[in-house]
Amino acid sequence: MVKTPILPASGEPADFLSLAPGAAEEGECLEGLDFVGQTVTVRDLAELELSGCRFVRCRLAGCSFAAATLRDVLFQDCDLSQCRFSKASLTRCALEDCKALGAGFSGASLRDVAFSRCRLDLANCNAAALRDVSFRDCSMEEAALSGCRVRGLSLDRCALTRVNFFQTPLAGVDLTSCTLIEPVFSASAGELKGAVVDLFQAAQLARRFGVIIRE
Repeated sequence: MVKTPILPASGEPADFLSLAPGAAEEGECLEGLDFVGQTVTVRDLAELELSGCRFVRCRLAGCSFAAATLRDVLFQDCDLSQCRFSKASLTRCALEDCKALGAGFSGASLRDVAFSRCRLDLANCNAAALRDVSFRDCSMEEAALSGCRVRGLSLDRCALTRVNFFQTPLAGVDLTSCTLIEPVFSASAGELKGAVVDLFQAAQLARRFGVIIRE
């Protein structure tokens, strides 16, 4: 079960652009703030620390949150396309109805993070640590999830088209509600050991790996 962000009933309205660069530079934490309808693009906000914050209808495209720390943060109806969260730490965070095309989470640590109704096409989660992370009703075309450390991963009603799962174990992951088209695995498909698929998905995967099915 993914834990939800712990947020104040009403955060203090604030201007993200005026606060974030200085906070990242000085190592200060932005806490208990609401950012609504704001646009901040292509900014280096590496090592920024956020706690108990809401982002609503914000455009943060192209910003770098490399090595940032996000605790109890909600992104709602935001544009996070091309944002970089490489080696960042996200704990009890939620992304709802967000566009995050080409967003980068490589090497990041995600714990109790929920993605709901998000566009994550071309997102890069390679070598990320995913603990109690859920993807629900998300588009993940050509997303990269290779070499991930996984515990408590949930994929529900997601479009998984040409997703790269190379060397990411999927034991216990239920894929039956997802659209699974041309996924990328290792030659032995060992990543699928213990994954849950339906009969149609199993037949498709078997054919890809040269298994002849007689009807």
